[in-house]
Amino acid sequence: MDIFSFLREHGSPPSPTDEILYEFVAGELANSMVKQGLWTKALSDAEWNESKAKSLYVKMRIAQLRSELLAHVAQQQALLSDPANEARAFGLSEEDIEYLRKPIKAIRYVEKYRVSKDKLSKAIGLGKIRGVLCGDVLWVQDREIS
Repeated sequence: MDIFSFLREHGSPPSPTDEILYEFVAGELANSMVKQGLWTKALSDAEWNESKAKSLYVKMRIAQLRSELLAHVAQQQALLSDPANEARAFGLSEEDIEYLRKPIKAIRYVEKYRVSKDKLSKAIGLGKIRGVLCGDVLWVQDREIS
């Protein structure tokens, strides 16, 4: 039997993310750290058969974790889609955000506009572009150096 026949019979292998989720749930079960409400639902759906309930619990918990993960990813993407929100979440003040107009991390700026760190630093020093230091991260205006 070749790999393609095997996959047709058994379905596709779990993704690396799924594998991590299954490991996490296995750890929960091994340490008796199950979600009690979900476990009770699994027992109920399995007509109080514990081995069937375990299987149901794993499937429901994986679905729950996958949903949480997707929600977190969507939240992070929303932050990144609005530079001001990302800057706020990072700790920039409203004054800093207003000063920069459209903030972007300097490291992203260097990648986006393909300029060297030295050129960016020089432009900030000459007042051609604005910059704000927050923590250990430099934020700059998201516009090309003129």
